[in-house]
Amino acid sequence: MAELQMLLEEEIPSGKRALIESYQNLTRVADYCENNYIQATDKRKALEETKAYTTQSLASVAYQINALANNVLQLLDIQASQLRRMESSINHISQREEGRERNIDARETHRLIASHMHLDRGSHMPGPGEHMCLGRGIEPIL
Repeated sequence: MAELQMLLEEEIPSGKRALIESYQNLTRVADYCENNYIQATDKRKALEETKAYTTQSLASVAYQINALANNVLQLLDIQASQLRRMESSINHISQREEGRERNIDARETHRLIASHMHLDRGSHMPGPGEHMCLGRGIEPIL
């Protein structure tokens, strides 16, 4: 949980701020390179300097994007893990509830059967070829 909180409160916001700063720095680098090239007497040297600054700046932005993407993926992994645990808990609770409902249904069925079928104290369960007396003067249909 602490890892999730750290990602949400520190790492991801910090990465977003770094990207915003990089955007601002890229704008300044572009302005500098443009002015430097315009004012340079050695255009080839100014162009090489522009390439170096551009490469360095873009590599920095790519690194920051990668770091932020990794933090977001880590956040999603943690949340997916939490969802799997919650799903497992819900399934467990659901199974327990279904079992309890089956027990209640079985008890109710047993109670209903017992209340409708009472054998005389002296009677016995019918054997092969015998018919069971259903009580209350009801005769089986043959």
